[in-house]
Amino acid sequence: MSKSSMKKTGKIYMLAQLNCRSMGESIDLLKDWLSFVRIITEPKYYKIDDGASQPFDLLSIKTAFENLTDESSLWVKIYAAAGEFQVHISGHSVVERNIIDGSVFLNYQKMIEDYSDVRMETSGVYGYIRSLDEYLYHNVEQMEKRDFDTAEELSLLPKRYNNNKEIIVDCNQFSGYDIFFRGLCLTACWKMYYSSLYFQVIPRQIFLEVQQVQTIEELKNDMIKISLFIDPLNWEAEANQHFQQFFREQMGFDQLAWNNGVGILRPPLIEFAFIEEMVQTVQYQNSQFQPVEKKKATYFVTRSSDYVRKEYSENRTKGVLNVQAYFPWIDHQGRKMMNYRVINPQLAIDGGLAAYEFYIRQYLEINVVDEKYNTYLAVLRFYLPEAALAELPLEELMEKLWDVNISNLDQQESVTALDLKKGESHLRVAFVGADHLEIKDLEKIDEND
Repeated sequence: MSKSSMKKTGKIYMLAQLNCRSMGESIDLLKDWLSFVRIITEPKYYKIDDGASQPFDLLSIKTAFENLTDESSLWVKIYAAAGEFQVHISGHSVVERNIIDGSVFLNYQKMIEDYSDVRMETSGVYGYIRSLDEYLYHNVEQMEKRDFDTAEELSLLPKRYNNNKEIIVDCNQFSGYDIFFRGLCLTACWKMYYSSLYFQVIPRQIFLEVQQVQTIEELKNDMIKISLFIDPLNWEAEANQHFQQFFREQMGFDQLAWNNGVGILRPPLIEFAFIEEMVQTVQYQNSQFQPVEKKKATYFVTRSSDYVRKEYSENRTKGVLNVQAYFPWIDHQGRKMMNYRVINPQLAIDGGLAAYEFYIRQYLEINVVDEKYNTYLAVLRFYLPEAALAELPLEELMEKLWDVNISNLDQQESVTALDLKKGESHLRVAFVGADHLEIKDLEKIDEND
């Protein structure tokens, strides 16, 4: 998608989430930030918390920092000739946000990156450096705040409802969207930092082996730094947009987190399973060992990472998917196998229609070599809010599934079910109230299907 008419700021945006062991360490970080700002630009004004802007006063800001205690919470913002700089400290957590004019960034780029590297090595949780325009394009949800888009461009963007039923841009569809999972930022942009906390979610080796990126650097204290392309201000280039999107898909960020109610509706290149203190992943690859969609894979890389005991194993196998790759919950006694999706179609403008069709086809249009598939009932459950259960777009869904044989429609108060068949593939789909999700034993809810 071309953004050539987008109004540009030409600025660079830096974010760092830092955790310190002591308040003394936090204060040192804050003072270093203050020195950094004064080196690259000339501070004009500053503001503490919700106070009024005042002429820059180095002594006042240093005093505010030195008076911090473990219970303190403080915002400091500096307005300068070449940008805006902000820190927020709460306890031993420091969040730093810097917006720097592009020309100043390019003049001081090596020093700025060195400053960022050292901070992330010593105290970093996550951080990034990117074009401010790219960040805004991918993260501004409110329609009225997207004054950098033309009316025509705005009309073409993906939309969803928020919790107040207001129409907003569905930024989940964008590669540079900042989504959070277990307190960690998942995004794709020019340069990114990943601490060891990420390896409790995504095995470290996946970061080190990600494909089509500019550089992967291993910094001190198990910090990984990844750069996607050369020039941060050239983010609109088609190749760079591809690198950004491909990185996000390889890492599986959108398999882990989304807030649009239905997911991003793209086939996975990687899938995750979390078991106590272990993360297990399956990456899907073609014969050249390149990432591909699950159904197109001929090689499968499975990884198990126990981040407490520091145990790691991986295995690459060639073959085809078995039925358990699609339906991991198997009831041998009842001869049923199941998978499920938890969604909130009330946030989707189409009432979840596209999501229902996408997931149904993902689990119906499969080719598995497994005798259980022919003798067991394959079930896909959608767990929905009760209100959504009463508003299922069944007629529209049946029209979308025009090439599928649909039978045995059964509508009850708490469950709606139907059987689908396409060629040799079969699937029972059940729409169930989300309050039934706690029931894990298939036999106990046999009647729901």
